Amino acid sequence: MPFTFTFDVVINPIIVSASLFAGVLFGYLLGRAKVLRIEAKMRKLETELLASHQETLESQRAFVELESRMQNQTSPVIPMKINASSKEAPKEKATK
Repeated sequence: MPFTFTFDVVINPIIVSASLFAGVLFGYLLGRAKVLRIEAKMRKLETELLASHQETLESQRAFVELESRMQNQTSPVIPMKINASSKEAPKEKATK
């Protein structure tokens, strides 16, 4: 008696189409999540860049204000004391 072993492959079109749909959906969701992460990182970098530009503009504004005050002065020396009208206290000599 000859014994034959056969392997029959039955392809169910419903299972194939369902697995194809699930794979496409899974790939789309992974891609969309990646795009959202990249967009969030870009928004964060844009806000950091805008804050940096704002700091630069503020320092430029302060520099221009300081330059305009310096041009209005007749003496090229910058006074060290804020209140120039107060009299200096007499200096004490150090004793040994």
